[in-house]
Amino acid sequence: MPPDPIPDTLTLADVRAAAARIEGRVLRTPVLHRAVGGAALLCKAESLQPTGAFKLRGAFSLMTTLPLDTPGVVAHSSGNHAQAVAWAARELGLPAVIVMPDDAPAVKRACTEALGAEIITVGPDSDERAQRAEELARERGLVPVPPYDHLLVAAGQGTAALELVEEAGPLQRFYAPVSGGGLMAGCATVVAALCPDAEIIGVEPEDGDDTRRSLAAGERLAVPPPRTLADGLRVRRPGALTFPILQKHVARIETVTDEELMAAMGWALIQLQLVLEPSGAASLAVALREAKASGNPSPGEKPDTEAPRWGVLLSGGNVDPALLASTLEGRTP
Repeated sequence: MPPDPIPDTLTLADVRAAAARIEGRVLRTPVLHRAVGGAALLCKAESLQPTGAFKLRGAFSLMTTLPLDTPGVVAHSSGNHAQAVAWAARELGLPAVIVMPDDAPAVKRACTEALGAEIITVGPDSDERAQRAEELARERGLVPVPPYDHLLVAAGQGTAALELVEEAGPLQRFYAPVSGGGLMAGCATVVAALCPDAEIIGVEPEDGDDTRRSLAAGERLAVPPPRTLADGLRVRRPGALTFPILQKHVARIETVTDEELMAAMGWALIQLQLVLEPSGAASLAVALREAKASGNPSPGEKPDTEAPRWGVLLSGGNVDPALLASTLEGRTP
């Protein structure tokens, strides 16, 4: 049976096809329901994937379409995509080379190495690691597995929202973090198709708001290298393929501070019993902010059956122990 063709745009059918390709290879993660303020938060816990983040979906979505004689794959990542590609490569019997920044969290690098990938280290700039990955693809004949700017990858990431809507039902809002745009492009395609009245909200760090600026300008803009704790959201510009999809579907972009990210991590630890990394807590931070502003039911009150239903994508939980300890102590490093 021939592999699925690479789409030239992204549709709900493409995401459903990706769901079929990755079935049995990724976890169908739980949706946790919590009442906050005047809203019912429906939290999709992608931090519980085997590699600790949603990225496994996109990696398998693309890599399961590769020919059997593929010599190997190359990717660039600060950590979560690195682990996903390394995991998928091991499962599919492919060599993997990963370009990582020298400031990548130690826990992410260690896990990537443990999965058998070859790691090449460069400086902290996301543009530098993308360039080195391109060079390695040419030099060694490896197939690139982009972290976000590929429609098969975006289709795979969108399966998280597909599962969320299938389990939780219609949404009035949907929140997800935005880095290069692969996760949001896939998820927004699903939510727009299945919940056409839902407001789709992207979340970025304050000093990494390239998508917010780009949507306002109507073209892709770059920002200086972000310094946020959210290492998974330090991409400097939206993807060329993902940006038009965000333009079509995303209603607004909200930004968060590192302090808000840490607070959301602490909330998730206590209220959801989930460990999140800063990037993984970004959408939760904004959803909590807006839910608390929308109303104030009594502590412990169950969600009102008429309360607005907000989907919240918790994208990852690969956090360094020292940073997690800072969260528990109520301080920002």
